[in-house]
Amino acid sequence: MTAATNAQRVLKNTAALYFRMIFLTGISLFTVRVVLQTLGAADYGLYGVVGGFVSVMGFFAGTLAHMSQRFFAVCLARQEWDKLRQVLSANLMLNAGTGAMLLLLAESVGLWFVTEKLQIPAGRELAVVAVYELSLATWFAGLMTTPFQAVLIAEENMSIYSLVAILEGIAKLLVVYLLLLSDADKLVTYAVLLCAVSFLIDGIYIWYCRRTYSYVRFHVCRDMEIYKEIFSFSGWNLIGALATLLRNPGINVIMNLFFGPVVNAARGIAFQINGVIASFAQNFMTAVDPQIIKTYAGQEMKPFQTLLQSASKMSFFLLLILILPFAWNVDYVFGLWLGEVPKYTSLFTVLVLTEALIDTLTEALSTGVQATGKIRVYQLIVGGMSLSIFPLAYLALTLWPDPVLPFLISIGMTAAMGMGRMVILKRLCPFLSFGAYVREVLLPAFMIAGLAAAWDGFLFSGAEGFIRLAVNCIGSTAFLLPLIWFVGLNDKERGVIRTLVRTKLHK
Repeated sequence: MTAATNAQRVLKNTAALYFRMIFLTGISLFTVRVVLQTLGAADYGLYGVVGGFVSVMGFFAGTLAHMSQRFFAVCLARQEWDKLRQVLSANLMLNAGTGAMLLLLAESVGLWFVTEKLQIPAGRELAVVAVYELSLATWFAGLMTTPFQAVLIAEENMSIYSLVAILEGIAKLLVVYLLLLSDADKLVTYAVLLCAVSFLIDGIYIWYCRRTYSYVRFHVCRDMEIYKEIFSFSGWNLIGALATLLRNPGINVIMNLFFGPVVNAARGIAFQINGVIASFAQNFMTAVDPQIIKTYAGQEMKPFQTLLQSASKMSFFLLLILILPFAWNVDYVFGLWLGEVPKYTSLFTVLVLTEALIDTLTEALSTGVQATGKIRVYQLIVGGMSLSIFPLAYLALTLWPDPVLPFLISIGMTAAMGMGRMVILKRLCPFLSFGAYVREVLLPAFMIAGLAAAWDGFLFSGAEGFIRLAVNCIGSTAFLLPLIWFVGLNDKERGVIRTLVRTKLHK
């Protein structure tokens, strides 16, 4: 398959994911406002911190999903169908065993921590326990579904992946409607309905994969070499997963211990916005990740380097287009959207988005490392840096209880982790050019971000009405798009986009 064909497939899959994201963004913005107003800041913060605590177990799901995707993509690239069937069955067995052990831990130590250590308003103890148990059920169902989602991504079947997500968004709209009608405890009702939606969506993923792909059949895998290969790969990945866990939901827990559920509400809204905006760049990476893995598995080293550089730039620019106008007008947007805005929400959001922008610059390199399968040094160094954020944040809050400190520490460590990714991937792949990455990715990104931030801050900031907000967003985008086209993209990247546009117009 030619590089142009690969690029067109990536752009086609990205378009499908973007349609999904635009639809889900509107739903998310609406539902967050209604749920926040219906539950209140305290209950909304409680749901965020309890759900975040369940992510203490949930980080395994993310690790296993990335592991599955990598193995599936390599098998597909090499057309190793028998091994693909065995890897899928082995993944399902490992997920079930891991989930059972973690459920035992969650129902003992986890339940004790939630009931005895978290700051829970008087009279809300039973509701919090109910939310915790429902969140565990949702987590376990999602854990067992991760191999099927990984199949869709490895097969680059983004259309179905997007359609199911849109169905999930519609179901969550129904959840909000039923929540408004319900006379029962709103927090518990919200958790029950979200759990039901999760079970429905998980069932659809499993049904579709079994119906569409002949190798999606379960049997007991007895090949110990496959288990050894999976354990070797996933074992080191657990360091990075644990770091992610302590970096986000773990810090959410210590924020609750120091500042209570209202600050959790502000942090929860900030990460909700980050999830919506950053998903535009993440969708692009979801579309391009299988191609990165397959080009390395096929020993296509020049396309491998080109994909890494282009993916890094494009995901950064996609995020920058959305972040800049939002960040300069965040106070008006939150006032218009939420009405009553919890303290620190605007500042937390800007800091979280800044961190996401820095991380995006080198996120594709982590996929490059995963493609090599040699992740021990990467996880020890980069995962170790990420892991250090949690104790540093706790120590900083102990010495100076300011809720902004964990965000600043995380931003600094994210920049250091980006440098670590570059150095380690160069060590694993000597054929890659460090200078080319700096020249093709970092310099254009920093130049465009600096110019656009200065331009927007001078002309397109501080909206005080909807018309002014619209003018600011349009003006920011009108300046940034030509800058990206002429300065950020090289001739080859512009040519691929032109070819795709001409092909679509011709059709």
